[in-house]
Amino acid sequence: MRIAVIGATGQTGPHVVHGLIERGHEVIAVGRDAGRLAGCDTRARRMVAEATDIATLSIALADADAVACLAPHQLLHAVLAAMPSSCRRIVAAGSIRKYSRYGDAGARSARRVDAVMRASGRPGVVLNFSMIYGQPEDRTVNRMLALVRRSSVIPLPDGGRHMVQPIYIADMVAAVAAALERPEALGPSIDVAGPAPISYRAMVEACAAALSRKISILPLWSAPFVAGETMAGWFGATLPFIGEFARMAEDKHIDIADMRARLGVEPISFEEGLKRRLALRT
Repeated sequence: MRIAVIGATGQTGPHVVHGLIERGHEVIAVGRDAGRLAGCDTRARRMVAEATDIATLSIALADADAVACLAPHQLLHAVLAAMPSSCRRIVAAGSIRKYSRYGDAGARSARRVDAVMRASGRPGVVLNFSMIYGQPEDRTVNRMLALVRRSSVIPLPDGGRHMVQPIYIADMVAAVAAALERPEALGPSIDVAGPAPISYRAMVEACAAALSRKISILPLWSAPFVAGETMAGWFGATLPFIGEFARMAEDKHIDIADMRARLGVEPISFEEGLKRRLALRT
């Protein structure tokens, strides 16, 4: 297929562009910055367009058979409006943040994606991604690795006992490709996550073991962060640091049965993904 990747210069976009080309697709890499687009796979056709500019975006998507929208959730309206009638499907990036108990802007935006897709009437599917790691641009695991390298004491909310279900970048790319290719992928949104939950403490300890570092975990009481994030949500405010720590006090248990059945993707463990990430040496 000829697939337009919107958000091709983001954290995951270049990896999706490369992965789709490797699977034999023709890719149109769409981004708003020509300089950053130059860093995409040279086999892709590059198109500069603002996701909010429907006229320019329509030109970029004019001959696309399918669209992979990795742009922020709130831009999906414009992308759907710019898609040609001949486009066979759209795969939109959602987030498991839709399940968060907090009412911050990110969670509210993630909750609207399914409704926007349904209202459009276009064939497609929303992929609700968990934490994606393994790419050089990843902030969370790379930050863990950096912290373990420079400190032997690692602060974690509630000692890191809460659970998360991160997915390795290659599995994320495979999920996007399968959602574009497989007939059974169309329909209700699909949660895309790692094979099983792992605690933040276990993640940090895995990073330390991989780097041959000895560490101690410093438990932080999560209640003040949770209260701060809850109150911020009441007033529509954003407190990035407090919000990040508060979300680390939420347990995330994601059922990936649909991912396995409809996408045919079997994700690798965090330990294996971390091993592959460190082998990149970037």
